[in-house]
Amino acid sequence: MKNDFLKFVPSILIIIAVALLFIPKTVTYIDVEKFFSDTDAYYQRAEKSFFKKDEIRREDYYYSGVHIGKLWKKLGIGGSFNVKDTHRSPLRDEYLFGCGYTNYSGCILPYPVVKEYELGEYRALRVSSSSQRFPDYQYLLFKDHRDSWAYFGHIDVFDNKKGEPVFKLLDNGLASVVSLAGIGDGYSTKFIQAYRLDGTSPKLLLTVPNEASRKGLGLLDFEVTSSFDYAQGVLVGNFRITFSAEQTIKGRGSKSMPLFTVARSIVFHWDGKELVFDAARSNIDPAELARIVSGSYARVYAMFRADFDKLAKADGVKKQWYGDFLSVVRDEGLPVASPDVVKASSLVPVSKSH
Repeated sequence: MKNDFLKFVPSILIIIAVALLFIPKTVTYIDVEKFFSDTDAYYQRAEKSFFKKDEIRREDYYYSGVHIGKLWKKLGIGGSFNVKDTHRSPLRDEYLFGCGYTNYSGCILPYPVVKEYELGEYRALRVSSSSQRFPDYQYLLFKDHRDSWAYFGHIDVFDNKKGEPVFKLLDNGLASVVSLAGIGDGYSTKFIQAYRLDGTSPKLLLTVPNEASRKGLGLLDFEVTSSFDYAQGVLVGNFRITFSAEQTIKGRGSKSMPLFTVARSIVFHWDGKELVFDAARSNIDPAELARIVSGSYARVYAMFRADFDKLAKADGVKKQWYGDFLSVVRDEGLPVASPDVVKASSLVPVSKSH
């Protein structure tokens, strides 16, 4: 009987060895840190130079970099980069750092820069490039596991051209990142996003505007600023929202005309799995914040009707602007009272885009 069992030992060992080949190897923080410390020299032709202005040279040269595609393959960040395994940028046909979605076999990250964050059981490593060509950032996430830090997921930030994103580990299992959502002539928007970290893929819990401004793109301008604080399981966002309009002065161009400023607060409780909205302690909700940035004039007027209607009693230009504004609100379908105001020919032409 014993001899019969011994006959099968070699076969069993072979089966175990083959099975071990298909078990994913845990990638640790030390593995990733070492990857970025071992940069290689890559050749760059002068006429194809695309790095910082002070790095562009007339002759061919070498630059330091890492083969980021090899790391992604090791981490299991899939080559197809579908919506399931990453936050794909809807405006680009590329993944991070100029790499293609379906093929990153030759993807080199020039001049890599890393930054570490740690709180409780979690650690994050921010990956970026000092090259101005790539305003992208990737946060590789790790969880304490058997006296090491095991990789489990990533958060990607695309095209953050206006400064660096702000990443925080707020609590054990809760992270936030403030990043640029859009920028152009006359407008910019930043959002704060909160994620649950549980050792699997990070889950997006919340997206609200953090900063936003629009100027000279229509009848109504605005600026949103905020500060967020987290303590003892409570996330509080305090907002300052300023509305203004551009006044055209004959022969002197235009200037900003302040209308009014309001303060709003939003409160969430962290229960270990979700951020729960506290309506009782908030005087604005996430949907209303989004409407300020991307809603119609009628929606914004409905939210701050009492403040807008005070302009009916203002003097001169503000009262005239209020009449123009109500005309646009009516055109958008919201019934409003008809105050005794005169339209102002001296103001910026009415625009229905918002």
